[in-house]
Amino acid sequence: MINQFKKKVSKYGMYYLFLLPFVIPFIIFLVYPLINAFIYSFHKFNLSTYKFVGLQNYIEIFSNPLFRKSILITCCFVIGAVPPILFITIFLSAILIKLNDKMRTIFVGIYYLPTVTSIVTFTLAWKWIYNYRYGILNFIVRLLGYESINWLSNKYTVIPSIIVMLIYAGIGVPIILYISAMAGIPQTLYDSAMIDGATDWQILWKITVPLIMPTTLYLLITLTIGMFQVFIFILLMTGGGPYYRTTTISYLMIQEAFTDSNFGISSAIGIIFLVIIAGLALLQYRYFSKDVEY
Repeated sequence: MINQFKKKVSKYGMYYLFLLPFVIPFIIFLVYPLINAFIYSFHKFNLSTYKFVGLQNYIEIFSNPLFRKSILITCCFVIGAVPPILFITIFLSAILIKLNDKMRTIFVGIYYLPTVTSIVTFTLAWKWIYNYRYGILNFIVRLLGYESINWLSNKYTVIPSIIVMLIYAGIGVPIILYISAMAGIPQTLYDSAMIDGATDWQILWKITVPLIMPTTLYLLITLTIGMFQVFIFILLMTGGGPYYRTTTISYLMIQEAFTDSNFGISSAIGIIFLVIIAGLALLQYRYFSKDVEY
């Protein structure tokens, strides 16, 4: 057994060395903090106290109405943003794939621009768009003869307003991935469908969408994780308000740690957060994964 291990090390040792620049940061910045968070979640941990309390942090979290509300709000952002991003980018990609290379590059660059723009700059630009007095959106509303709307201060409009911004911010990467996936579909399948009299709509839903399902699954999982982790947008746009209307799980977790110094509570929220995201990812993979054969 030991001799076999030595042979493998001598044979593949050089390959393992090339992995070290990636494995070491992964352990330091992900695995180690995760283990620490799990340990801290069972302690009352703040600037003056470090005491083992067992499951008390978890009991306190689940008895907190704000935590339960933050789960619902986070789900609103996920459900409100992820499906529209997928549907919009599928349609846009189906249109862009038919353009010539130059025009396609121009439009993809336009749609990808929010992705490479600073998150702070992007968020402040949208905050200016939603400005009550000087925002361009309220300027249009007044032109139509209506009164200005407090988009980010009204509890009925704040979530839809942020969802619209998240959708616009999230279409860049999916468009590139969908165009690449669609480019790999054999043209003979489309030709056969057209000969049989299939319409563009039927071709899209009967051929293109099923064959790009692996890409859709990847985007579904990554976008869901991304929407669950929305923090900077909320911090700069609303600060969790109005009336905690936009306090997401990630925002509450950061607030507990760096505003209230409740590191034990924050760590427990993080562990619950991890379980929720991992569970959703597994469910999505189970129900949407499928093998694709051309």
